[in-house]
Formats: sequence, structure tokens, C-alpha cells
Amino acid sequence: MKPTALSALLFLLSYGCAGPETEHDPTQVAERILDGAARAMGAWPISDSLQLMADASVAAPHGTFRTLIHSSADGRVRMEQAHSGFLAGVGVSGGWMLNRDSSRIDELGGRLGFVISHELHMLALHPRSRLSNPIFQGTVAFDSTEAFAIEMTLPTGNSLVSYYRLADTLPIGHFVPWAEPGVIVTWSDWAEIEGLLLFNSANFQQGEDNYRYDYERIEVRTFPDSTFEAPILF
Repeated sequence: MKPTALSALLFLLSYGCAGPETEHDPTQVAERILDGAARAMGAWPISDSLQLMADASVAAPHGTFRTLIHSSADGRVRMEQAHSGFLAGVGVSGGWMLNRDSSRIDELGGRLGFVISHELHMLALHPRSRLSNPIFQGTVAFDSTEAFAIEMTLPTGNSLVSYYRLADTLPIGHFVPWAEPGVIVTWSDWAEIEGLLLFNSANFQQGEDNYRYDYERIEVRTFPDSTFEAPILF
């Protein structure tokens, strides 16, 4: 499905082009933008059964590595970065992570925000499956594009700001303010995959460090329940 300006046009006709944040409830405005974004990506109506896998080659300041994400719209997730031995997820019983020695499973704890902030495709398609309390923050310039800004809250209590193109409410990236320094994430190279409009590249800018994610595999399908559960260690 190609992005369409229809959802953005309906939004602007309903709320006016000037200052909707001063005339309407910012939560209601945010909800309308999020609905428009789902339509622009072909994910409407949004299904809690949606699952996907994204496998990226990452060009980092000091070399390359891979990041593999499995996401389920019901809140489950698995994240792997083999170069550092990082393996973590959220299953039916909560968050878990493999410890550094790969000898035991620990609680995910504060690393939940790190995992969620890497679920880029699910954050674009269905952010309300991970984040809550969407609040419209107005229109801003993001990556040289005029965009709607929406602040949302992670389960950890931290906030994340997502940006949606004015022309068609297509999500184009987000800002992670709680990282040190903050991280600007932008998405590009869009293509249709299994009826969904998805990006094939992402850029993480953290201070002077740049991380380029090139997704070599994106699959939209159902995965075994065991995918999201902690491995059994012997």
C-alpha cells in the first residue's frame, strides 16, 4: 500500500491548519494522527496479532554488528545483538535477559527501554502496543521535514517523541531523550512488504556517533511462542 495524503488531509480539515494544539485536546489530536499513521502504512485496522522480524546489519563508529528484532503487537519482543552477547525479551511472564556470562537468566528491568527503543518497525506500525499516554506536542521540523510531534510514555516511565510527516502522517522517526546523550532515529528507504509500507533503513544519531541500520530481512508473519521466551539453560 502506498502512502496517501488522505488521512492528513482529513485531519487538517477537521482541526484546521493553524494551532490545533491550542483549540483541541492534545490527546485526541495525537490519537487521530496515530490512526492516520497506521492507515498510511497499511496497518488499518490495527491487529494485536501482528508480528514481524527485522534483521539489520549495523555500521557503527567502531565496526559492524547485527541487530535482530522479533516483535509481537501483544507486547512480546525478542532482541539479539550477537557481537556483545546481548539477548533479551519480554514473554508471557515478563521481561528477561541473558546475563553477560550466558550462565543465567536475569530480570530485564531497566533495559526494557533499550529493547523497546530498538523495536523500530513495531513503534512505527503500532506504537500504542508499547507506549501510552500519547500527547500532541505541535508541529516541528524533524530531519528537514515538517512533522507532527507526539510524546508517549514507556512502561519504565521514560518518554519518547515520535514524528509524523504533515503531508500524509507517515511516521519518519523518533527522539529518545532519556539516553545520554539523546538519540535521534530517522527512517528511510520505504517499500511494500506483505501489504505494509515499511522502511529498510534507519539511522541512529547519538551525539557525534552514527549507527546506520540496513535491514537485510523483514518478515511479517506469525512466530512460535517460544521465540519470545527465555532460553532454557543447562
